[in-house]
Amino acid sequence: MGNTLPQKNSFRSIITTTTTNESIEYPKLKKSRSLRDYTRHTPLINISKNNSVNRKNISPTRPRSMAPTDAEIIDIRSLRCTLPLSDILTHDDISLTNKNHENENHLIKQLDYIYSCVRKDKGLFGMMTENLQSKHIFSNHEPENTHILERTPEDFQMDYKSIYLQTFDGEFIHAYWIQQSNDINLTTTLLYLHGAGGNISHRLEVLRLFYENLHCNILIIDYRGFGKSTGSPSELGLYIDAQTAYDYLIYKQKILPDNIIVFGTSLGASVAIQLVSDPLNRVKLAIFENAFISVPEIAKYFLTYAKSVIGVTKSIGFIYLFDSLSKVRRIECPCIYLTGLLDPIIPTWMSNTLYNETRSARKRHLFEYPFGKHNDLPIMPDYFDNIQSFINELPLTKSSTEQQQQQSVLR
Repeated sequence: MGNTLPQKNSFRSIITTTTTNESIEYPKLKKSRSLRDYTRHTPLINISKNNSVNRKNISPTRPRSMAPTDAEIIDIRSLRCTLPLSDILTHDDISLTNKNHENENHLIKQLDYIYSCVRKDKGLFGMMTENLQSKHIFSNHEPENTHILERTPEDFQMDYKSIYLQTFDGEFIHAYWIQQSNDINLTTTLLYLHGAGGNISHRLEVLRLFYENLHCNILIIDYRGFGKSTGSPSELGLYIDAQTAYDYLIYKQKILPDNIIVFGTSLGASVAIQLVSDPLNRVKLAIFENAFISVPEIAKYFLTYAKSVIGVTKSIGFIYLFDSLSKVRRIECPCIYLTGLLDPIIPTWMSNTLYNETRSARKRHLFEYPFGKHNDLPIMPDYFDNIQSFINELPLTKSSTEQQQQQSVLR
């Protein structure tokens, strides 16, 4: 899987701290007729006068996908916006309505931010080349029979649960929830966002390495159109899928944000950057492996004839941008960038550029692996040691300190 010769100078590090107390606000959003209409003009839930909660029958702009029947389905929108029975029994109609609107506004704000980060219009050239762009960017039908899961975490001695997460726009995202112990918050939880091509069964060998070396719980999802997930992939869709997975950890598993690590590799690194660039999505750590700046920059790197076109306007003809450079400046959580110097797909300087622009992060490291390629970094020497050392150097949060004290008392 790659060269495992000893490394020299395998990492560089810079520690930064933010001294300003000003909070980063969302950018000014443009009007649109997609998710904003879907969320703003249709309340997510109704509360009747007899304090019963009923979900609205919301119809997205396209037909809903057929619900799968081979595993449990978890409706994330309902989890976020349906009030628990205890609240319904102990609050009056006015307080319930206010809390209801607060939950809805919170969700709408995050969906608005997601929608503001993608291209709204396809353009004539974009419409003509949409299928071609989708094939090369997502590769969700490669390799052959990629929608068949041939192995499960059980084959790698990991306890797991197969689930479907219903997204805010009606898709069903297949996921594996892999758990270390009964008490979830005793250890960290890794949200794994994989790259283009294949499905979650093709990442199980790598997950086993994380499971054994970091001793973490793991949630891995197949984006829409990948594996057994419904729908077709798009930049907007992948961002919604990642938000749905994060919400599952917070609202279903009740995991504290300080115990969540978001990990993204290649295309998944762009999705991870989008997720943690929203300040409402708090995490312990974000790890970006072989990240790229944007799709146009990748095209410029591979297609020499595209340089003159992209020199005029970076986004001309591109439906999917995955523009990470503008988002990393918003990231505040601790970050790790991992890059292989022999990567034939994504040039190393892109991780360097993103790393240098992540200036608001409380702490950041860039680890470079001289013999690392695109898919073999986890078997490089010191890969997990570097990650674990970085985690050990993170300052304990208040919640983490309280957890450790509670654990010591229990022992």
